[in-house]
Amino acid sequence: SFKKLTSSLCLILCFSQILSTHIKMAETRTPNKLYSTHPKNYGKGSRQCRMSGRKGGMGLIRKYGINMKRQAFRENALAMGWEKYS
Repeated sequence: SFKKLTSSLCLILCFSQILSTHIKMAETRTPNKLYSTHPKNYGKGSRQCRMSGRKGGMGLIRKYGINMKRQAFRENALAMGWEKYS
């Protein structure tokens, strides 16, 4: 019984030590700078909204060379001469 208690205590101590080092690693981890320095000349990440400058992806309207996010287009559509029919 004493051996089981010491072995389980050892496991608990080892597990708590692993958790503490994992938490320290997560706090001090910095993002890889290779991704932010690499030029993006193609794909969704290369295009941005002409109004807000947000990167492209979902919601970027590219048709007719608009190049605006969906939200910005809804705000400025009337000023640009677009009409909403329905």
